[in-house]
Amino acid sequence: MATIPQHLDWVAKRAACNVAQVFNEICEGVLSDVKVINEVRKLPPEESFQATFASDGFTLVIGRLGCLPRVVTRINACKDQIIVSHQPASETDWCAEVGLNNEGRCILRRDGTELEQWQFRKEALESLFFGK
Repeated sequence: MATIPQHLDWVAKRAACNVAQVFNEICEGVLSDVKVINEVRKLPPEESFQATFASDGFTLVIGRLGCLPRVVTRINACKDQIIVSHQPASETDWCAEVGLNNEGRCILRRDGTELEQWQFRKEALESLFFGK
């Protein structure tokens, strides 16, 4: 059960809970997820998943090598949101906002639902890693 702190410097916590910081943390998690899926599925290098940063520095592109048609998931940091898009567009693009919840944790919100970072990554990558 979540505990609401009696005292919290919410202004400092909220200032530290920003799109740039959360995007960087999500990227670290995605890189770890890609490593794990390649190890667990014992994929050869030519068929493995890869995550690379686009030249803009605000987009992480995740895809599988050697697969045609190429299926790619993009995670992009933009102003107040982190956006997930898929190519080809077989799925709907979606976004999540970064914010502080009532327990004082930095979370993502998608359509009013709070997501921890692992939940965000699961929603973004599950169909890419495991299919429909």
